Amino acid sequence: MGTLVQLRAQGPDRDAVERAVETALAAVERVDRLMSFHAGDSELTRLNREASSRPLAVHPWTYAVLRRALRVAAASDGLFDITVAPALVEAGLLPRPDGSLPACGDWHDVVLLPEGRVFFRRPMLIDLGGIAKGFAVDQAVHALRGGGCTDAVVNAGGDLRRFGAERQLVHLRRRAGLVPIAELRCGAVASSSPHAVYPERLAQPLGCIIDPRHHRPWSGSGSVTVAARSCVIADALTKVAALAGPPCQPLLARFGAQAYWDTEL
Repeated sequence: MGTLVQLRAQGPDRDAVERAVETALAAVERVDRLMSFHAGDSELTRLNREASSRPLAVHPWTYAVLRRALRVAAASDGLFDITVAPALVEAGLLPRPDGSLPACGDWHDVVLLPEGRVFFRRPMLIDLGGIAKGFAVDQAVHALRGGGCTDAVVNAGGDLRRFGAERQLVHLRRRAGLVPIAELRCGAVASSSPHAVYPERLAQPLGCIIDPRHHRPWSGSGSVTVAARSCVIADALTKVAALAGPPCQPLLARFGAQAYWDTEL
């Protein structure tokens, strides 16, 4: 998913914690294998190639992510839309697939059918990069909880979820350094910012928010951080909060989420 994943866990049984960490990392790898736009043999690539011709059965995790993506799309009137992949390809942020590039579709064109099947009403490309990373974090957390860990944190490039008795400071990265904005004990946070190049940094951000209303990169300033119970919802809602701004707070509240808009870089 184009990022590093960091896990930290503890519990009364060291061997059990180590096994839980291995299971959690395997879950993250599985999400990547299923939902990678870059991999030619991923389930997502197969959907993009064949789902407009016939319904395809997919893994329950892929189906769950698609269901959540469509739920956020419907609630936000399409501000979150997984069908903007062609715009990301044109921007050079996703690899160009073989053949001609279809136009951007619309989330209404993704149809979830019974028995875990998916159908596209028209040829199009979807990208789950704006939600799958949060889902991977959630699956890792479930593995750590189920494996006997009593305190843990999973961080995938800023999409973070933790549980346990300890509290963790949540920071914003600005040019002047890290600025603490909140404490997190149990729950998730995710952040998004406009695509930009920072000459003073060795590591450059790869993400980009495409505005589905005109299929161009979001050109806002600053960043937005969303806190929610699950990381998959926090991840998706950062895009909505970035594009809609503070007026979307009632929508966020429907998902049990809150946002912090930072106008400083």
